[in-house]
Amino acid sequence: MLNIRFLVAVALLTAATFAQAAESVGRVGYMSGTLMAQRADGTIKVLNSKSAVLEGDMLVTSKGSYAQIKMNDGAVMTLRPSSNLKIETFRFRKEAPQSDNAVLRLLKGGFRTLTGLIGKRGDPDAYKLRAASATIGIRGTDFSSRLCATSNCRDDNGASVVRPAKPQAAQSQVVGRVMLVQGEMSARETGGKVRKLTLGAPVYEGDVLSTGNKSHAVVAFRDEGRVTLQESTVFQVEKFKYDKAASQENAFLRLLKGGVRVVTGLIGRVNRDNYKFSVANATIGIRGTGFDAWCNGPCASGAANPGATSGNPLDGAGVYVWAGEVVMVTPGGSFVVAIQQAAIIARDTGKPVQIIVIPPSVTDNPLPRPDSIPVDMNKEFGSEANAGDPGLYVTVHDGQVIVTQDGNTLDLGRGETGYTNDEILVRLSATPGFLGGDTEIDPGSDSNGSNNSNPSESAAGCVVQ
Repeated sequence: MLNIRFLVAVALLTAATFAQAAESVGRVGYMSGTLMAQRADGTIKVLNSKSAVLEGDMLVTSKGSYAQIKMNDGAVMTLRPSSNLKIETFRFRKEAPQSDNAVLRLLKGGFRTLTGLIGKRGDPDAYKLRAASATIGIRGTDFSSRLCATSNCRDDNGASVVRPAKPQAAQSQVVGRVMLVQGEMSARETGGKVRKLTLGAPVYEGDVLSTGNKSHAVVAFRDEGRVTLQESTVFQVEKFKYDKAASQENAFLRLLKGGVRVVTGLIGRVNRDNYKFSVANATIGIRGTGFDAWCNGPCASGAANPGATSGNPLDGAGVYVWAGEVVMVTPGGSFVVAIQQAAIIARDTGKPVQIIVIPPSVTDNPLPRPDSIPVDMNKEFGSEANAGDPGLYVTVHDGQVIVTQDGNTLDLGRGETGYTNDEILVRLSATPGFLGGDTEIDPGSDSNGSNNSNPSESAAGCVVQ
């Protein structure tokens, strides 16, 4: 009997030692409920706080359970109840960015991730999430993924009751998107962060857009308005709200430097007073129109007198109308600019005056009119269709996510949600309500008031053969 007990003890010790020999790729942070890991060797392990997570683990949360996993590269993943997430590959060495590689597979439920160094250094495609028929490329971001087996995820009945302990910050809505870019373009956010803009990149309220030397771009807005930015231009989307359901429709755009070609959208056509465009100390009132505006010389440098002279109308602030009409207003007066007319702020008086002889470089602008660039509004700004259908949902809280399915690609920016199933891949016009509001999956906190696992239990957990 003694020998049998000894052999059993040795076998259990050997199994535990074998399991621990595999390299740890992360550890469990806080827990609420039960978390298990099915190891690559077939063993099942009940994990506790601080338990090691290994490459090849299938992580499983039970009904009503949440678990936070902290990966070696600094990533933090918070699993929802009744979720299955497999760590197929996780390779990270601080000294070898070129070898970074992480592949996760979501088979059930959902989770939120604040990514670490993988995907932010070296190869930007090194971090991927697979779910159903889609592959999600992560580019240094904070995002949530959710697999819904039934409409509006009603099958996920194990989630915590939403208890908003503090007001959650509203997500910034994408108000525009880059539809054409030649050369270099960037956006400076209200907080000072600068991001490079490429084709399809989102634009947000408050962004200051800049084009480089010998560069130009076209931005389409949510209300179907569009703007062409010429080279060395600085243009601010000071305010932009377009939400019919909330009766919010207003835009305030400002040209700080360079030149733009503008075609107004629904905001300027439906309610002219809700659409304002400014250059220097002048406001251009819109009457359903298309126009070019410029801000050079003293205007671009922020001089107290931004005006131009009739002999050199491009050395200052001005406007040329090629569709409809505008009214140019300054503290000194106003002037209605009709189609194929132009006006400047006069340097000597500060009043808007007509340009009698318009320079050919204005009338024959070689850059594309913004309304000549085709835009699929449903594709670029989302559709209400499919919201709530069974399938995979991806919501970006910060950064960028690229979803690929059967050769089709969807680029999602901050505040956007994408949806895919076996047949379609679409951007949603708004994030469905069932995807937000669960404060239990905040990846930035180690404790959320839930009952964590008993700290007296062994961090090694127990092994079930």
